[in-house]
Amino acid sequence: MGARQVGKTWLMKNFGQDNFAKVHFFDFSAEPDLATIFQGSKNPDDILPKLEIVGGSKIDRRKDVIVLDEIQDCGDALNSLKYFYEKSPELAVMAAGSLLGVNLKKTKNGSGTEPPKTYPVGKVEIVDVEPVSFPEFLREKNKALWEYYMAIRGDTPLPEIFHRRLWDMYSIYLTVGGMPEIVASHLSEGDPARVRKLQQDLVQLYENDIVKYNGELDAAKILAVLRSVVPQLAKENGKFVYGVLREGARGRGYEEAIEWLVSARMVRRVHNLDAIEYPLSAHDIRNAFKLYLNDIGMLKLAAGITDESLALDRDFPFKGRFVENYVLQQLAGKTIGPVHYWAERAGREIDFVIQCGDDVVPVEVKAGSDKRASSFKGYVNSRRPRFAIRFSERNLKKDGAFVNIPLYLAPRFSACLQ
Repeated sequence: MGARQVGKTWLMKNFGQDNFAKVHFFDFSAEPDLATIFQGSKNPDDILPKLEIVGGSKIDRRKDVIVLDEIQDCGDALNSLKYFYEKSPELAVMAAGSLLGVNLKKTKNGSGTEPPKTYPVGKVEIVDVEPVSFPEFLREKNKALWEYYMAIRGDTPLPEIFHRRLWDMYSIYLTVGGMPEIVASHLSEGDPARVRKLQQDLVQLYENDIVKYNGELDAAKILAVLRSVVPQLAKENGKFVYGVLREGARGRGYEEAIEWLVSARMVRRVHNLDAIEYPLSAHDIRNAFKLYLNDIGMLKLAAGITDESLALDRDFPFKGRFVENYVLQQLAGKTIGPVHYWAERAGREIDFVIQCGDDVVPVEVKAGSDKRASSFKGYVNSRRPRFAIRFSERNLKKDGAFVNIPLYLAPRFSACLQ
């Protein structure tokens, strides 16, 4: 599961080639007629001979792997995974879809619209695929520097020469983002204009998906929410307000549109907390949240941020939210449960709150080296958590509970707390 163009197809093919005798690849988006093979019988003994005819080769159930790509276009194929698991457990099957998390899908067969099929709960192992992280980007840019980076442990300040080199790599990553095709273009060509063009194409592809796969929902409402992410974040508190979409708008008319975007992995949602208490998810305020984009490369484009301003580390009002989006993206899968934030009407706010084991950890994000954060410091002084993280431009440093971690180490924050 993962957003469009996040590298799912490449991962399946590459993994298949490395671990199986042969990869039998089928793409429901490229070949819609494949769906007819899965209509009727769900028994692998009936399905496999037809796949062999279409694919033009014999499938060895013990040595080969079947790859079903864009499976959201065929609900019958998704449903058949249960029967592959039960009736042919020796056969390896991988499947991926950009919109598997979306419950209301529109797929086509001979009779028109096909209703969603039951998801094979308990019969498949789910793997979440996120955009390329900063460490992955660094590994391809500078292997030696990456090896140094991955060896960092504890809170001892880094030698200044390494701190600056890693910061420079982080600044480049902000301009490129983490979508694999765009990263590959940057690595092979190094052309900023080409990178920006690919980012534009990806935004257009996402919007096309909204029109194609929105099911019974209003595509205009989904697009309105997606296009409002930047102006919503640009507000002083960043909280999502329905009235920004249009005058008089209410949650009832847009809640499903937001759920669609979250399920499609196009946006990331962060809920406010009514209390900073363990476990965090028990204190979600369901109607108070912020929306960020899935990838900072897309946010850069949507906000009209120039590569020059990022490369030269210039300050601008939106930079704080932009860097928050970067941190959120790097924290994906590295905390116990989702990332939250905390804010009160009095104006007090903590950028993020995360759960690491049994520890509740407040997080402050600074785009530069500024240390001013009265709410953050007030919480730490009054509640005395075991750890309090400030991500900023400054070098590694620990002062009591405060641990200052350079932004480039956000994906490896836990190593800095050891």
